[in-house]
Amino acid sequence: MLEVELLAPARDLEIGTAAIDCGADSVYIAAPKYGARSQAGNSFDHIKSLCSYAHKYRAKIYLTLNTILYNNELTEAEEFMWRAYEAGVDALIVQDLGILKMNRPPIPLFASTQTDIRTPEKAALLESLGFERLILARELSLKQIREIRRAVSCQLETFVHGALCVCYSGQCYLSQYLTGRSANRGECAQPCRADYTLVNEKGEVLIKDFPLLSLKDMDRSENLEALIDAGVTSFKIEGRLKGASYVKNIVKKYDNALNAVIEKKRQSGEEICRLSLGDSISSFTPDSSKTFTRGTTSFNIDGRRGDWASGAAAKAVGEFIGEVESVKINAKGFVTFSYKGDKKINNGDGLCFISKGGEILGQRASSCSGSVVELFTRRLEIQKGDKIYRNYDALFEKELEKPVRRVISLPLDLTLSAKGILVSCEFLKEPLFFDIEGDTPQNREKAEEIIRGQIGKSALHFKFTVRNIEGEIRFYKTAALNAIRNSLAEALSREIEVLDNNVRAEDAKMVSAEGAAEKLALAAEEWRKRVPADYRLNCSNRLSCSAYKELGVAAPASAFELEQPRGAELMRTKYCIRHQLGLCPNDGVKLYLLNGKNRLALEFDCAKCEMVIKAL
Repeated sequence: MLEVELLAPARDLEIGTAAIDCGADSVYIAAPKYGARSQAGNSFDHIKSLCSYAHKYRAKIYLTLNTILYNNELTEAEEFMWRAYEAGVDALIVQDLGILKMNRPPIPLFASTQTDIRTPEKAALLESLGFERLILARELSLKQIREIRRAVSCQLETFVHGALCVCYSGQCYLSQYLTGRSANRGECAQPCRADYTLVNEKGEVLIKDFPLLSLKDMDRSENLEALIDAGVTSFKIEGRLKGASYVKNIVKKYDNALNAVIEKKRQSGEEICRLSLGDSISSFTPDSSKTFTRGTTSFNIDGRRGDWASGAAAKAVGEFIGEVESVKINAKGFVTFSYKGDKKINNGDGLCFISKGGEILGQRASSCSGSVVELFTRRLEIQKGDKIYRNYDALFEKELEKPVRRVISLPLDLTLSAKGILVSCEFLKEPLFFDIEGDTPQNREKAEEIIRGQIGKSALHFKFTVRNIEGEIRFYKTAALNAIRNSLAEALSREIEVLDNNVRAEDAKMVSAEGAAEKLALAAEEWRKRVPADYRLNCSNRLSCSAYKELGVAAPASAFELEQPRGAELMRTKYCIRHQLGLCPNDGVKLYLLNGKNRLALEFDCAKCEMVIKAL
């Protein structure tokens, strides 16, 4: 049976719990330090609580320990691994190869997307080092994913939704260069969302003050089946800095989409299921245009270039509403406008106006009447022809606030006798017997209806239905049947916890810190032919340097964060400004990006169809 997984982000315990409720099979979350989002740290008490909640549904929790580490952090990072294991975490997502040299708990290691996995050779190398899952580079096409699948037998994970880094993850040093805040340390200042001026070698301005490196957000909800067929089993949503409404909305969208794909495959005879148990029951209809979005792209999944740039919308502008028709100041002194468009604006909506010149203005709707909207401002800054987007939908946010339940539906088989009721169902090793007295019913059909109705209800996080009843129908008191249902739910909850612990114990048997040196030695011969020539090692501590030396790297270079060589490559990206502007193929003209006092050189590796940004 092929198990597939929807993996959700969590900034904190509350959002992680909401993600599980909305259908996530797993959640990734950070400890107090060393996660690739420094603003999304959590206490181990909260992580333990999230693990406990997730494991009720056999869902999993993965800890992000995916920054590079400095020498003075090795002891604490090792301690964090053990504390995560004791809290119930199911796997660690890591970047720093120094972790392979640590005394670590028996817990699976996943190779973070920060390890820059974009070739079959690199994937095979990381698998040989003991990583049980590889989190692939976002830039990969289906063809490239299939090639990696043929090269390895471990699990493959890929991003399917959320913000796109313009550079290959783990190989971006632009933030460190410009601001001293390292992306590999979880402190990215997001310079790819900043404005730049594009000039040629003569100093002529081609484009002024525009977010030239900003990409749209990824949306591969229509590609899940193709990704499964290519060998992916884990589908990851980006967004550990996003709020609860975003996570609930997007998780539910992909929960529905993945279930539809699974049902289609089952009907064709394929054995496939979700990793976790239970169905998410919500009252809202997910709509990804109604929470954070810069516009969407499937981003190179078909191996062809598209319109990947976000344009002026480096920040979220939301769903398109229409166009301003007229603007005036009303009798109260507030700005009002009329618009044309099919979607209704409601009181409290957050609106974004984009002028023909690309200028962006945000305002909140105060009062709406048909196509006329009053804004919370007296400043007349919008004008006829401006495009209108909604980046906060007040009514939709209210829908998202309503409770969402996750329920494990189980059919029960009952065997009735004069001694009591025997209950059989999935997850019970042995049928449970309940000693209950019953009387001969005056109305057999009514007595059976009461049995089905009282036992076939919700208890804890279960929803029971009585599938079969064998034996002599008897009349039982309602309170006694309710007690059976509640006792059964408690017993099943314990059994699922035991099953989950058994799976975790089996994982532990397969994972051992012992043999790390042997694995490094075996992989050493493969290193030179398997690692891309342009791959920077990010060697930032004595253990990672030792690991690379055992891989055959005689003198591992220091990480960019420790040593910034002159003219260094700051970013390599599949996105190309020249192509986006219609200037491809390379005509030999040199281009530069200006950002304040900073001047960056653009180079174009047309053989690989990649753009490179270098320091000057």
